[in-house]
Amino acid sequence: MIGNKELMEEYNIFANNVRFYRKKMHYTQETLAEKADISISYIKQIEAGKEYKNISLSVMQKLAKSLNVNLKSLFTTEKEI
Repeated sequence: MIGNKELMEEYNIFANNVRFYRKKMHYTQETLAEKADISISYIKQIEAGKEYKNISLSVMQKLAKSLNVNLKSLFTTEKEI
């Protein structure tokens, strides 16, 4: 069973990758929110690491698509360059 510590580590990788790819695309948080069709406050919470228990697969997919990466890329420490 995955523990809370492991879950937080995975989420931190995810949050950092969302921020990395957003900046790589030269998107503001507002731009990403518009492209992913989610609220800017939700983007801020994701990047701040405050939404790890409630984020859905559909939101993850929207973010990946908006950032032009596959979903796996948001969970790996090796970044696409």
